[in-house]
Amino acid sequence: MTTISNSTYFEGTLFTPVHVEGLERPLNRMVPTIWAVRPNRSEVVACANIASARAISEGRAPNKVDETTYTYKAVPFVSPSGQYYVEIHAGSQVVRMDVANAQTARHYAKNGVGCELATAAYVAHLRQ
Repeated sequence: MTTISNSTYFEGTLFTPVHVEGLERPLNRMVPTIWAVRPNRSEVVACANIASARAISEGRAPNKVDETTYTYKAVPFVSPSGQYYVEIHAGSQVVRMDVANAQTARHYAKNGVGCELATAAYVAHLRQ
């Protein structure tokens, strides 16, 4: 189940240029934000756009990787249609996993894919 919500939050005060009277007029800056909850309900994350919010809430976005966990090697690719994906190499098995964007693909290429996520991608690949 995805949990995504949108709102605005106060990011500070923006001052306009000096007016004729010599006074600055403050303007409040309200920034639209999309909030996503991680699948394990561990944290609420402010996101820049709906694509990253969906990726976080569905568990496809990278999270900080614990150095002690085992990861599988991943090779990033982009399809001709523009979809980014990584191929997870586990022994003789190669599983394709779609990712949200180029940065996510680079993260998995650099840090590898965790066991739980690789298993979920493998099971989804078997169901196709």
